Amino acid sequence: KLLLPSLHFASPADTVVPIAESRRLAAEVFQDARLLEHDGGHSTPQRAEDVRTVATFFEEQWDKVCPPNRVPASILVHLDGDEDALVPPEQRDELETLEAIFPELVRIAPAWPVRLTIQLAPGAMLRFTMPPSYPQAGHVRCELASENFGVLAHEREILAAAEEERATDGLPSVTGMLQAAKQWVEDHEAEIAARASAGASTSQPRGGEGDEEGEEEAPETGVDAWWNREDGEVDEEMLQEAQRKADELITGEGEDGIATWARACGAGKYGRPWEFVVGLVGKPSAGKSTLFNASTRPEKSDREASMAPHPFTTIDPNIGPGWFAAPCPSAALGVDSAEPEHGKAPNGQRRLPLLVKDVAGLVPGAYMGRGRGNAFLNDLCDADSLIHVVDASGRSDAEGVDQGGGASTAPSGAAKPASDPLDEVGWVQREIHLWIFCNLRAKWESVRRKARIATTHASREALADRLFGLFTGYQASRQLATRVYEAAGFSLPNMAEAIMRWQEYELHLLVACFLRARFPIVVALNKADTPEAKAHVERAKAKLGSACVAVSARSEWWLFDQQRRGHLTYAEGCGSDSICVLPGAPASVEDHVRTLRAHVLDTFGSTGVQEVFSVAVRRRRPLFVCPVADLGTFEPLRRTSKASAPAAPLATMVLLRPLSVVEEAFTSLKHEQMLRGDFVRAEVITNLASKAVKVLKRDDALPHGAEAPEVVVLKVLTNKKAR
Repeated sequence: KLLLPSLHFASPADTVVPIAESRRLAAEVFQDARLLEHDGGHSTPQRAEDVRTVATFFEEQWDKVCPPNRVPASILVHLDGDEDALVPPEQRDELETLEAIFPELVRIAPAWPVRLTIQLAPGAMLRFTMPPSYPQAGHVRCELASENFGVLAHEREILAAAEEERATDGLPSVTGMLQAAKQWVEDHEAEIAARASAGASTSQPRGGEGDEEGEEEAPETGVDAWWNREDGEVDEEMLQEAQRKADELITGEGEDGIATWARACGAGKYGRPWEFVVGLVGKPSAGKSTLFNASTRPEKSDREASMAPHPFTTIDPNIGPGWFAAPCPSAALGVDSAEPEHGKAPNGQRRLPLLVKDVAGLVPGAYMGRGRGNAFLNDLCDADSLIHVVDASGRSDAEGVDQGGGASTAPSGAAKPASDPLDEVGWVQREIHLWIFCNLRAKWESVRRKARIATTHASREALADRLFGLFTGYQASRQLATRVYEAAGFSLPNMAEAIMRWQEYELHLLVACFLRARFPIVVALNKADTPEAKAHVERAKAKLGSACVAVSARSEWWLFDQQRRGHLTYAEGCGSDSICVLPGAPASVEDHVRTLRAHVLDTFGSTGVQEVFSVAVRRRRPLFVCPVADLGTFEPLRRTSKASAPAAPLATMVLLRPLSVVEEAFTSLKHEQMLRGDFVRAEVITNLASKAVKVLKRDDALPHGAEAPEVVVLKVLTNKKAR
């Protein structure tokens, strides 16, 4: 029987569907079906008590989903044996504790990785995501989603209260963080209610701090109060000029510059491996969910992201572990027996994991709430890089509706695409820019108030705290915001005087520079295998260069799905030669493989899926570190949980932020339970061909840059042996 909650209408006066048939359907097909009998015939019940019954039914179903009061966690997720095996024992233990303490806690499908949500207040939900490596290595992600203005105004304080209870590595954190957040809300219930009442008519956008209370002042006279304009009022000329200038100031060239930005983004997260997060953005129906599935390669259909050729297939963000290709030093070192722990990748590379977030499609005006609006722009805040998925065929319009390959006609009479993929790149970046810009502009009066009274060192520091604090909602440190401010050409010593003179252009410039430093974007030219895409792909590559990759996500997904069905074998990220159709496969599989080889693999070399994620990671210039116990045999360091299993040379690799020093590598390896004891010294191979070794001290930088090896092979000596 179907486990779907159901309410059935039946009437003895119904001449279309006999009441006996309605009763039989409810009893035999649905589990715990409810039957509402009335005397109105073949119609919806009209009596007041019947209408109340229907309304109560819908309210009960709503309460099971949002808000999730009184619903046990098992109602949304049922673990089978395979999924249970994917959830680490420590996470299962914590889930049992949480379900006992908070019966209203809800698990969000799919079951892995573990995602939880709980109501803090009416209209406000606290969400947790447990990475696969949590709690031993990974850190649980905590987010607040709220339509309650009173809670939203105190988002920073609530999340700060939760962060204070985050446990040390290896210990569970969710229980303490959740209790702290709930306690803060309870302690400030009156204040939240007051802010909710005051803000009912003037909601505050998310993305930074709320304004301070008690600082109301009369509006200035004779001043163009550009910061009080509505979201839709934007000076397009200033915006375009600011973006052009930002492209000059924050370039994608130069090893040190890129590395500096990527490192500044991670302030406060040094000394632990880089858990890289890639966010997928783009208009509806561009193929984001297909790319998500092709990268995460779920073994079961219930863990797949929904894919369909219509707008807003994705509502809640899909989150899952994906893969990219990292360099491997084994060939350069002459080590033929290397077996990377996550497997090999094409061209002598190795697979490494990352986290992929697929958010709902953006439409023009999303920053003002159109389509799925700001809620999904907020889902991107923890991404390290963005992949903009573009419909390279040009068939779909800006709303994601397929126009059949050119619904309009150019003046020359030639068919033109429903949208130009290069224009698509521009307007999606514009939406993200205006999302941040409008959030900051709405709070700009509070920055000006600080600037007006910034006459002492302390008050100038308060101004800097206020301005740079506006960027913390985008997972950016004050260090990064300060660097961006200076890179945009603004002076810190004269900040107060400059802020009072700022016009819309200066804020556009600051946001444009911040966006390029915080969220580098790689373009996935998806649907590159369609006939209409060829010219668009060539134009895009000529303009964007290495910042774009031709992709056929549906081809990668089809190959994986057929491999999952046992019809063929295929090496992820490889070309035509890696496909082998197995005996017994349907003839249609052989036919489709021939087509795929001709239009995708022989044309582009691969489906582009693994490549585009690899480009997104490498544009941040991470350090790839192979930790070893011996620089002669390259015996790898192994995590304590896997220490008993045999390991081939160079098996393990960790990802670190650029410009890391030895101390940070040492702390990261201890974090991964590969090392014990106190630091003594480090040894690193400075030339893979000659195997030259250099001794490094705690504060020395790890090799990086054009002259350094692509992979750091590192040995760290401590006063205790690893278990």
